Amino acid sequence: MLDEADAQVVAVLTGHGDADQERLRALVLEPLRATLADRLIDGLEAHVETGSATEAAKLLTIHSQTMRYRLGRIRELTGRDPRDGWDRLVLEAASLGR
Repeated sequence: MLDEADAQVVAVLTGHGDADQERLRALVLEPLRATLADRLIDGLEAHVETGSATEAAKLLTIHSQTMRYRLGRIRELTGRDPRDGWDRLVLEAASLGR
């Protein structure tokens, strides 16, 4: 079952008139803002760019276990697993134009 964030992703990606990038960003990324937002969002963006925790860690010049921790925190806070295809797409779409 799709939730509101899933529906927003579909709307944004298809260019639907009801698409609201800001609403999508708020729905998905708001839980990260109350914590280490910049580090978690930077980690998310590096993971999306590279496709792996190890490569993302290299890009950010942090230990790979630190990167895995950040991905785990993103999963805990957003309910979205960056390693899952759909969840990763939702997270990536939410972080566009940040």
